[in-house]
Amino acid sequence: MEPKRYVIGTAGHIDHGKTMLTRVLTGVNTDRLKEEQERNISIEPGFAPLTLPSGLTVSIIDVPGHEKLIRQMVAGVAGIDFVLLVVAADEGVMPQTREHLSILDLLGVKNGLLLLSKIDRADPDLLPIIEEDLRGLTRGTFLEGAPLLRISSATGEGIDHLLQVLDEKLPCIEQRKSEAPFRLPVDRSFIVKGAGTVVTGTVQSGSTGPGEELEVLPGGKRVKVRQAQVHSQTVPIVQAGQRAALNLSGINREEVFRGQTVVQPGIWSTSRRIDIRAVSLPELDFSLRQRSLVTLMIGTSEVFAELILYDRKEWKPGEEIYASLVLREPVVAAHGERFILRRPTPATTIGGGEVAEAAALKRKISPASAEEIRQVWVGGLTARILRALDRTLLLTFREIQSVSGEGEATLHAELKALEEAGRILPVASGFASVNTLTRIGEEMTDWLISYHREHPMIPGVPKAEWSARFLPDLDTKEVNTLLAMWEKRRMLIQRGEYISLHSFTPDLPARWKPAVAQVMNRLQREGWTPTEWETLLQEAGIPAKPGEDIRGYLIREATLVPLTEKLLMHREAYDRAVDLAAKTIRREGSLSMQLAKECFGLSRKYLVPLLELMDKKGITRRVGDKRILIQEEKASR
Repeated sequence: MEPKRYVIGTAGHIDHGKTMLTRVLTGVNTDRLKEEQERNISIEPGFAPLTLPSGLTVSIIDVPGHEKLIRQMVAGVAGIDFVLLVVAADEGVMPQTREHLSILDLLGVKNGLLLLSKIDRADPDLLPIIEEDLRGLTRGTFLEGAPLLRISSATGEGIDHLLQVLDEKLPCIEQRKSEAPFRLPVDRSFIVKGAGTVVTGTVQSGSTGPGEELEVLPGGKRVKVRQAQVHSQTVPIVQAGQRAALNLSGINREEVFRGQTVVQPGIWSTSRRIDIRAVSLPELDFSLRQRSLVTLMIGTSEVFAELILYDRKEWKPGEEIYASLVLREPVVAAHGERFILRRPTPATTIGGGEVAEAAALKRKISPASAEEIRQVWVGGLTARILRALDRTLLLTFREIQSVSGEGEATLHAELKALEEAGRILPVASGFASVNTLTRIGEEMTDWLISYHREHPMIPGVPKAEWSARFLPDLDTKEVNTLLAMWEKRRMLIQRGEYISLHSFTPDLPARWKPAVAQVMNRLQREGWTPTEWETLLQEAGIPAKPGEDIRGYLIREATLVPLTEKLLMHREAYDRAVDLAAKTIRREGSLSMQLAKECFGLSRKYLVPLLELMDKKGITRRVGDKRILIQEEKASR
């Protein structure tokens, strides 16, 4: 059985005993920085392994408690499975106790314990009062009804009981998915002498190991894993839910920093606009208006963003909204990922929520846009896939995976179900939405009806123009696959390099048929010495533009044969000329220019293009100043 992986985080006001508790539990002083040790406060999240009595080893993250270090606190707890909310018994509930609890609730943490620390310093008579305050604080949150333990890191009181409770609670927590594409938000990067660049973070999804190629976003730098560690122990693979350190080649320390994300290449991308579901804290004493500047904290990233509201003029305390954030800097985000929003100044936690769509498009300011975001949110994986395919004609499996953030097995099963339900269609190397194909088919039909009405003599629209209009950005294989599908459904037909409706047949418009009959009769009479086409049109009263279409139509119908741009010969006359040339060559052995003049009685104006046309069509071949029959030449071989 695969070992279980959990990350525990501490939270609470500054100097309430979080770091001391971590040291007692793990034997590790997580205040590693010189400034932290000199000031006796945590500035950056600290990390240490904790082995429980059962033998289960978990990661513990000690986060800063100071109000000015909320960014570091959010970065630390963003990937935890279980929290220890620490409140000092000699001080009770304090401002950062409240803010940390709000942040944990907004980040979707579901499991934890309440710890009343420093009980050796407190008046025993006051402990029940402080505990009642703590119960009141957590009412309505995920910690309502959670076990409340009294501990002292100084004397060791309650520590063994805490370890026993952790051993009981942790195995009941659902494990993170390892099958999803690999993603690790970077919270630290540094140089190890002799090894190079190392990054650390909590693996949000997927797995990786030595030899694997990864990508650092934003930036797009490709790297390779030299070595992977979990709590200083070299391992063959790191997985979702583990605190990991990756030694990377191909990147300098200065090129990777907290806020970036190490990901599986070709799956993840950065976002500058995200659609969100969010809720504001009910205790706020202010509202946010359209395009208010906020600070977005997601993963280990912190960026400024503009809030776009669709169904209201302001976001009031305690309200749930479906909105968008326009980011000043790109981030890596996934559907369902939790985030925190803060007011930049004065710095205050506003609320938080989840990402509905990580690669959002610009929307109209309308309640319908908010509803659309809500539908995407509640619709789950099916809705995300269909929305992505509705926006883009064709997506590869990898592109769909980047939208869904799901593992291959889950995604293959969902795509198969959608295909069986008739909602998507495999196309060459990707997938298309049946709704999208139907919509394009309807647009294409309407457009071709108009095109055929305007150009009744042309067999259709040139294929290149058709594909550029309706199937932009698709390669030849993908275009041909869709064309074959529409041909099978008897919607379209390809005639040479032309595309038309299946029901369409090119024909002369009734208004031009009498004039064309007049032209054809004359050409039939003139035989091998036709009048120039422009003159024929003028005499028949046919304007130049329809005359050009008529010319093309008659050539494609093989009724006329073009000698030159200006000279067109009736098919019957041309066939007689070919027959005469063939008989003469068989009789004389070849056809010289002089002999041709005697046979046809034509001037060079007509004779030269006629003979060259026979060469072009593969009837004759010129050898020196004579012509021979190609058919006879092949037969002699």
